Amino acid sequence: MARSWHAYAVTLPRPAVVPVSRALLALGATGLQEDLPAGVTAKFRQPWDTGPQPRAPKRVRLRAWFDERPADEAVANALTGWTFEDPEWIVQAEEDWEEDWKRNFRPVVISERLTVAAPWHAVPDALVIEPGNAFGTGEHPTTRACLRAVDRFAQPGRTLLDVGCGSGILALAGAKLGMIARGVDIDPDAVTSALAAARANGLDVAFDTTPIEGVTRTYDLVVANLFAEVLVALAPEILRVSAGPIALAGILADRADRVRAAYAARPVLDDTTDEGWVSLWYGGP
Repeated sequence: MARSWHAYAVTLPRPAVVPVSRALLALGATGLQEDLPAGVTAKFRQPWDTGPQPRAPKRVRLRAWFDERPADEAVANALTGWTFEDPEWIVQAEEDWEEDWKRNFRPVVISERLTVAAPWHAVPDALVIEPGNAFGTGEHPTTRACLRAVDRFAQPGRTLLDVGCGSGILALAGAKLGMIARGVDIDPDAVTSALAAARANGLDVAFDTTPIEGVTRTYDLVVANLFAEVLVALAPEILRVSAGPIALAGILADRADRVRAAYAARPVLDDTTDEGWVSLWYGGP
């Protein structure tokens, strides 16, 4: 019989989290977790942001797990002196997190000729990507946008450069469609993951840590799934190494105009927004 937990959740003002957490631990809580209340969005400072640090949300959804449910009076005492909202108890069955995660990871079908799948999916002729530390498994809308571009522009024998390659998924997709592909990333761990993925798929793709400033040739297709600020900073180099279409993604909608301005010298082939992320395709010089 599967083990069950008694899970308690309550919304509190942030200053209450530490004292209430201590009180719940004293009642026998075996684990605690801070979440955002429904309708509250956290803001995070990025390396390129200026100004003061974003303020943490004023309210927190605190969760606690117990082997045995404590008395309601004892829990009420733990909250004494604090305003709180939406307290609730649920009985939560213990889960096999690894198997649940695998079950929820679905193959990504881009077209009849390009599907991305995890190793545990028996999908014929799929590009197999092991989910891991390097970003890029095909599920995120920014990765899907670039995969669609690779599928649209790939021609056997043509060249592709994946700038900031991460897991290598875009360069690998191009190689699977017959392109001569290369991926560059300044993170050595990403390059290691990408090379492992190339071997697993039986694909010959060059991955290395060369910064784009060190790339000396031009490519028929250039793809880059990076933040808007990085795409703007790298625009002169990306334009320099591009002899054909450029596909850009990773762009938050409120920052897309900066990218559009940086690549305005090229004709726009596609400008699409998906779940708040913009992808931009440009034609050749």
